[in-house]
Amino acid sequence: MGKLKIAIAVFSAILLLTAMTACTSKDDEVYGKITKINDTKITVETGAYEEPPKLEKNSSTQSETGSQTDSTSKADNKAADSNEPPQISDGGQPSDSSGQDRSNGRFPEGINGFTADGGSATYILSDNIDITGLEEGILVKLTLDDDTVTAIEIIHQPGNAPGGSAGSETGATKTSATFTVSGGKQTSANKDYESEEANVSAVLVENKGSLAISGGSLIKSGDTTDDTESNFYGLNAILSASGGSKITLDGTTLTSSSDGSNAIFATGKGSKIVAKNFSIYTTGDSARGLDATYKGTIIATGGDISTKGSHCAPIATDRGEGTIQVSDTSVSAEGDGSPCIYSTGIITAANVTGYATGSQIAVVEGKNSISLDHCVLQGAGKNGIMLYQSTSGDAAEGEASFNAADSTLTTTSKGPMFYVTNTEASATLKNTKLYYSSGILINAAGNKTNNWGKAGENGGNFTLTGISQNLEGNVKCDQISTVTLNLTEKSAFKGSINAGNSAKSATIHLDKSSTWTMTGDSYVSAITNKDTACSNIKSNGFTLYYDKSNAANKWLDGKTLSLSGGGKLTPAG
Repeated sequence: MGKLKIAIAVFSAILLLTAMTACTSKDDEVYGKITKINDTKITVETGAYEEPPKLEKNSSTQSETGSQTDSTSKADNKAADSNEPPQISDGGQPSDSSGQDRSNGRFPEGINGFTADGGSATYILSDNIDITGLEEGILVKLTLDDDTVTAIEIIHQPGNAPGGSAGSETGATKTSATFTVSGGKQTSANKDYESEEANVSAVLVENKGSLAISGGSLIKSGDTTDDTESNFYGLNAILSASGGSKITLDGTTLTSSSDGSNAIFATGKGSKIVAKNFSIYTTGDSARGLDATYKGTIIATGGDISTKGSHCAPIATDRGEGTIQVSDTSVSAEGDGSPCIYSTGIITAANVTGYATGSQIAVVEGKNSISLDHCVLQGAGKNGIMLYQSTSGDAAEGEASFNAADSTLTTTSKGPMFYVTNTEASATLKNTKLYYSSGILINAAGNKTNNWGKAGENGGNFTLTGISQNLEGNVKCDQISTVTLNLTEKSAFKGSINAGNSAKSATIHLDKSSTWTMTGDSYVSAITNKDTACSNIKSNGFTLYYDKSNAANKWLDGKTLSLSGGGKLTPAG
């Protein structure tokens, strides 16, 4: 009997130890999507993770090279077209739903194998954790010692397949469509293609295929289940070209009512879409008009683009620096975060007219550009034109560039015409009319609420060049930012520069043919003037202060010059 008791006790101890080990192992590993992170703490949306199964050989649904699949149905409705500016839409955020099919080697339930359980948890980061590259939206596995994170493994980054490298040109989800051309060359005349299924495009051309479309309608409904795949790789788009494919489009109407349904989408090096005489109408969120990513190219002319949802710029490039050339096209955007043009690539526009009722005229993110020629555009965001660097990873760091010639740009907002933050930036204006009511031409400054860069180090460094250009308004700049104003070829500036003497640096250059009419006291770090008598500065009784210790001001020799209008140019005290 004693031996039996001992055996039972030993067996019970083993069971208890096994249970404790299992519990400890489970508790020591937590999967979650980062919602907030800093040097000391991390907060994640918690849930369960199931590793996606590997694709079996020959299990891909992709058709063989040169083949096509065709299932058509005719559209019986079109989005209404209005010439009147629409009312600003509230615009909801794009959904982040899950539920991809487990079959055919696709990802299990949840985004990239992760299913949120509705919970949230915050943990302390141990001193050995390097948070470089960790940001909101990344799926991670945390190794814990009580409530302290001792190790972090990245399971999935937005824009990458699990285990993939940042900036991959290939998405994690296989794209598909009602009509697919995979390699080979096809034509389509006066045919209608429609997709009502989530994540399925109306038309897709891949694997260096070629398709010429004339006439007809392309119609899309059924929301995306993965915003990242839609934004970067064309999942759920109306029309998409990938893998070095080519599409020509003439006289076609593209309509979508679903989230994540960009209209004309080109992704990947060598992928190119040429569109003319087209119409685009989208009403869902994240459903842009023209969108190019990862060095894809779109050339468009004679278009009419209307978007109504949030994050739906009619003309846009996204991650990977796409290229868009657009001409003789009208655009309208109603949603929040939907400027007329948004660039994380290279965008040139000629004879483009239109408006955005819930966002800026134009936005350039990172080392990218927008160039306008004979365009008439209006915005209503917090500022007219924004040049910035976010922390999303969508745009490489470098100088943001904006250029406009012979154009008219209007903002109905109360903010500055140009807002520059967390980036190097430049703008060149030639014979372009600017309309805005704030009285602020430029605001170069850091930001504390948008999390673009580190507060106190995220100022803007901006150079504005005028060529035969009239400029009016005050130039503002904070203590971590710099601004330079170049006036050339009979340009005229009316306003003040750095009136509060707050700028890290403020500089102005004038040629002999250009003028400055002062509207307030101004402080400059440097001034150069081809008219050394400064007769081209009309002071209106105000004082222009300069830094006599700056080598650029050596020509002034620390002297005070009288300016026309009763003011003076004098060293700062």
